[in-house]
Amino acid sequence: MDHHPGLRLPEMLRRCSWCGEAEKPSKKLKKCAACEYALYCSKDCQRSAWDDHKDSCRYMAKATKNVPPAFEAEVRYYGFPNTMAFSRAMNDWIEAHLWALQSSTQAFILRLGGIRFLKNPPVFMMSFDSACLTKPGQPASERNPATTFAVRKQGLIKIDEWNASHPTNAQFLEGTAAERELLSVYMEERCGSAFACLMVAVFKCRNVTMSNTMNFPILHVRKRLPLDKASIAIVDDINTLCTGSINTGFPLRCVESQQSELPLPGRFVRKAGKWVWEALFADWDDYSATSQDYAALHPVLASLESGLSPKELLTAFLKL
Repeated sequence: MDHHPGLRLPEMLRRCSWCGEAEKPSKKLKKCAACEYALYCSKDCQRSAWDDHKDSCRYMAKATKNVPPAFEAEVRYYGFPNTMAFSRAMNDWIEAHLWALQSSTQAFILRLGGIRFLKNPPVFMMSFDSACLTKPGQPASERNPATTFAVRKQGLIKIDEWNASHPTNAQFLEGTAAERELLSVYMEERCGSAFACLMVAVFKCRNVTMSNTMNFPILHVRKRLPLDKASIAIVDDINTLCTGSINTGFPLRCVESQQSELPLPGRFVRKAGKWVWEALFADWDDYSATSQDYAALHPVLASLESGLSPKELLTAFLKL
């Protein structure tokens, strides 16, 4: 599997929706005034992004103005003032764990037979069921983006079933279809023949009606499908590692400043009012099974069943 260039991320949590430049203490990203979801580092980037963003922007702006009062009451239980704040927190959590969530989606599809399992037009979407871990009264500045939610269940669901579960779901997919088409063209230009298709991932939270979505690129693999037994063991361990890193609050990230192509576990810390990712160690060879600094990570790594070390596992996965 070709390493996807979009998985090399900045240390800062938030980045420009168009150019990908990370937010800096001296340069705060500005929200799109209409939808309040997209973030931009400059007016030039906002103007450049408009053709891609306009359809989903208009849909999201309209939807935000028509949020049912019951939806707002659901998120206030978890300490959020409104659904916009809740949705932004979930987006930050997704961004914090982007490598794991995207790689888990890729691994799940490989486990089921790879790209041949998918249809065109798409029939399936990835679903992540989560639980919100925030508490009422908790200041927003104390909500670590890596630990705001936890994955409870994941898998593929049929798009028709998701559309039928709530009347606004089908409207959302229709309203954002043009953006996905443009994103597919962009990913094909960036990744070439490695890019296979986009997979819509929906992120649902227990006891909350609203959901967030993300478009994950799915890549072709070098291995002959269906996968052999050893490759399946690698895929299963990747899912275990990804879910474990998310639920222990140690996001896997391959950052722009590191030399290795392999993601490392780290944590988000608050610096100058911004959330910044810091690696637990410089290389997987430096991992210590007795370190109390990241004790929650030890059971996750001990549960891997392929017989490979984390470094060997990640290397093997990126070579599938």
